[in-house]
Amino acid sequence: MKKSKATEAHRVATDIAALKTALKKQGYITRKRPKQAAWTITPLNHRGTGRNTEECYLLTYQPVPISAWVLHPQTNEPQHQTLLNIIKRTLAKQPTLTANKVS
Repeated sequence: MKKSKATEAHRVATDIAALKTALKKQGYITRKRPKQAAWTITPLNHRGTGRNTEECYLLTYQPVPISAWVLHPQTNEPQHQTLLNIIKRTLAKQPTLTANKVS
């Protein structure tokens, strides 16, 4: 069954609202990138220090046919793994018509 764009847009909006809440509870700031299905994630205590290149991550949504969330850059750093775990746990709790994917 093919998903409509409206259904997918609603799911993305629901997912990102839950993700923003979960990330904020864990001490992260989430900002939407203009005209993109992408959000910048920065540690809360990192804001305003001028060092924003090493601890910032980009969370993107890859639309159909992939339909998955991707966290960039993809590294084996502990902070990346922590963020990935928060995202996976949050999306696992979301009711969906199809399974959420995260990479």
